[in-house]
Amino acid sequence: MKNLKLKLKSIAIIAFIASVSNFTYAQHNHGNMNMKKSNHDMMAHNDNMVKLNDKNLTKAYMHYTMIKDALVEANSEKAQKASKMLVKILKKYDKAQEAEKVASQMASKSNITEQRIIFAKLTTALEPLLNDNVVEGEIYKTFCPMANDGEGSYWFSNSSNIVNPYMGKPMASCGSVKETFKSM
Repeated sequence: MKNLKLKLKSIAIIAFIASVSNFTYAQHNHGNMNMKKSNHDMMAHNDNMVKLNDKNLTKAYMHYTMIKDALVEANSEKAQKASKMLVKILKKYDKAQEAEKVASQMASKSNITEQRIIFAKLTTALEPLLNDNVVEGEIYKTFCPMANDGEGSYWFSNSSNIVNPYMGKPMASCGSVKETFKSM
């Protein structure tokens, strides 16, 4: 009888510990799921992943595409936030001083028109970092002749489909692919 009581107590204690552990794990896992969802939302635009020869450069390009997508949506707040994240990553990549400077300018702007003008400069500053450094995937260098008051501007994309960050919804398909960066 004593053995049976001892076994029942042991089972009850184990069950209690297991339920507390399960609850704690579920709470922790739920928090991770929210973080993963947030990261997924930020990366959802990357249908065709691109990998560059440096992990910080790959992250920088990912943040660049987040800025591009925010400009497509005309979401200046999102563009500003992604610009700030880009600045942090570019600080870790020692060959990106010019791009970091331009990204900092963009991070300080909240006006969508100003952001689009600076985005053209950011694209120019990033080009030498992207060209010949693609390890996986393809980067499409795309041009819109009507951007920036008819001067025209380039942008980079993971897709050959034209989704213009400069012109807004009425002219979202304005532009054409001019060059493709891919692994050699």
